[in-house]
Amino acid sequence: MTIDRLVAAVAAAATASTLLLGGWLMISDQAAMLDQAKRREIDKTAVVLTSAMDQAATLSATHAESLAVDPAIRLALKARNRDQLQAYAKPILGRLNRSAGIDVVHFHAADMKSFLRVWDPGNFGQDLSTFRPMVVAANHDRMTRKGLELGIRGLSLRAVSAIAEGEELVGTIEVGVSLQSLADLAKASTGGDYALALDPSFLKDMPNGNRSAPGALVLDANTNKTLFDRVLASGNVVLARSRTTFEFSAEGQEITIQSRPLIDYSGNMIGVLLTTTDFADLRTHYNRSLVTIVIVGIGGFLIIFAAIMAIVRLAVIRPMRALEYMIRAEAENLVAAQPRSGLEDYGNVHQAVVDALKGRRPAEPEGE
Repeated sequence: MTIDRLVAAVAAAATASTLLLGGWLMISDQAAMLDQAKRREIDKTAVVLTSAMDQAATLSATHAESLAVDPAIRLALKARNRDQLQAYAKPILGRLNRSAGIDVVHFHAADMKSFLRVWDPGNFGQDLSTFRPMVVAANHDRMTRKGLELGIRGLSLRAVSAIAEGEELVGTIEVGVSLQSLADLAKASTGGDYALALDPSFLKDMPNGNRSAPGALVLDANTNKTLFDRVLASGNVVLARSRTTFEFSAEGQEITIQSRPLIDYSGNMIGVLLTTTDFADLRTHYNRSLVTIVIVGIGGFLIIFAAIMAIVRLAVIRPMRALEYMIRAEAENLVAAQPRSGLEDYGNVHQAVVDALKGRRPAEPEGE
């Protein structure tokens, strides 16, 4: 092997290794930045719905407290006049529904039995103490309670306030907001899709609930049923008290999905909140960065390798060959022959000295 070939091989290996290491570090950094951007964006998307839920719970509590001190409501509930209470409360529910998305106004008797569901006046009489902890708590200490809770109508954000006359508890009033309306509002704001998936073990205990629910999570309020049915069927969504993020392929498109625990008023994890975001723009930017890194790497290799070889030839190879020729041309005597070096160019220099000392006149090396 000639020294120029050895130097070329070493230079190529060193240059390629350096550029590959640099490219790998840049690609890793780009991938980390993409993951961080995804987490930030999907967190922002999820916060839109969770913030809307918090605001809706506060709003429900405000309306519940306002209606609880309404004399007309208190008198009708105390007199157990369901028709009078329905006639008075129905227009209120319509107004609240139009202005705030409230779709639940429910009156409970002091014995914690359902007295009047304004949206469904024929459905009453159930003992709420067996499955409505929020009603039990408000009935017990007469303080307004709010949060997520499952009821006969399903999961919704509810607030319960006591209706009292002096020291006497007349009953309680419940105001609730549909989570479907909140999910639709959040989607309109962010463009992302949302879903609430519930643990069927909680649903089966509800009166008129889903008693034949399978072991998988049950889809509740959502903005894209087809998509979330597929997501739940994939088995990627599990009940966990920590946030998880995963990629899901839908019709050839990669979608990022975040799962958050869904905690009810009593502190039970009753399901998960799913948020999806399409990061097509970020992935396009990432792919462009990869192409740029590869092109720069290849171009850098060619330029650096060519520069190294030009410098080596100019500073080492040509002077060495010139020295070989001069020694062959001018040396006169030979003392003793020595083994040749393993490198051809250095061996040529050594042989040139041997030949000159033998008194032979060497021919000019080829290529000069």
